Amino acid sequence: LISSCSFSNESPLQMVRDVTIDDKPVYPYRGVLLDTARNYFSIDSIKETIEAMSSVKLNTFHWHITDSQSFPFVSKRRPELTKYGAYSPSKIYTEEMIRDVVEFARVRGVRVLPEFDAPAHVGEGWQETDLTVCFKAEPWASYCVEPPCGQLNPTKEELYDVLQDIYTDMADVFPSDLFHMGGDEVSERCWNSSRQVQQFMEENRWGLDKASYLQLWNYFQNKAQDRVYKAFGKRIPLILWTSTLTDYSHVDKFLNKDDYIIQVWTTGEDPQISGLLQKGYRLIMSNYDALYFDCGFGAWVGTGNNWCSPYIGWQKVYENSPKQMARDHQDQILGGEAALWSEQSDSATLDSRLWPRAAALAERLWAEPATSWREAERRMLNVRERLVRKGIKAESLEPEWCYQNDGYCYA
Repeated sequence: LISSCSFSNESPLQMVRDVTIDDKPVYPYRGVLLDTARNYFSIDSIKETIEAMSSVKLNTFHWHITDSQSFPFVSKRRPELTKYGAYSPSKIYTEEMIRDVVEFARVRGVRVLPEFDAPAHVGEGWQETDLTVCFKAEPWASYCVEPPCGQLNPTKEELYDVLQDIYTDMADVFPSDLFHMGGDEVSERCWNSSRQVQQFMEENRWGLDKASYLQLWNYFQNKAQDRVYKAFGKRIPLILWTSTLTDYSHVDKFLNKDDYIIQVWTTGEDPQISGLLQKGYRLIMSNYDALYFDCGFGAWVGTGNNWCSPYIGWQKVYENSPKQMARDHQDQILGGEAALWSEQSDSATLDSRLWPRAAALAERLWAEPATSWREAERRMLNVRERLVRKGIKAESLEPEWCYQNDGYCYA
């Protein structure tokens, strides 16, 4: 409560009378995703983000710690992945560093949720394992959504031993009650480029069409799921991104609704949302049209704007209501999460990308207000000032004149 108050600098003494507070969040999952694989983020910048999250009552730091561009997570059991996959020997996350972050977050009421994205979004670090296909394939746009391409080869039995080692190393340092398995943007063309994969499909009397590759994907997912359970020593709840595997028309053939939580990254109007809810799946909302904070900047491959432009202002973040998306399935929406994919971000730009927009998400998920962003504007200006006082380089929202002359700046 005290951290949410605004104080005048003119008076050194502030008195708070006795109060009674009856307050609790509408949604249990209130998160921020940070991708530290495409660009490296320092431990200090991660801690600053968690500190800011705690101040606005966001409670889940989703750590997307590996991707096709780099493998900075130091695996004790598979150190060669970091040796070949990190950008440099100094751009890594060791067990000691991760434990430090986890404890820092814990005492501030924030859990750290690890994600190991597979079977796609792998590449650097895996080149010496012979367990991937289409790594650095060209032209890259034919095999993946961004360079470098790379996917795990599900037909290799030794792959699952490596995965279990990675999962076990993560279980050792991330005492989370959830685990994120990624599972998005899998390319059947990538798998189909491998003669070994084709032979495996033929031996199983599967075709080489999209429907058959869903069977291969499901084959991988089942085996990987089993290895996660072994690594954590229990049937921990699992999270997957929306994908062709989670399409509501067939998701129940592949994924048990009691085992999996689906994180929605498509638009807030995607019919997949209602379809998945009707089939009983629990959802976390990260619809890109309101909650992807990397949107609205120049393209990093080619010219023009990036794929999800335009820029998303705090007002749209605030108006993004999970309740309206859920309709008759309120209890199945666990919450929401802002995502910062880091193709064009690093420690130097982190604060202004996240803040104060993530604070708008925090109020939405805590209170699910019935009022519009206009009613929250003064609070947003206040929280931005509070974040700046904490050392967060939050983006400015309006001229200071508007802050000093409440009610005059409107459209």
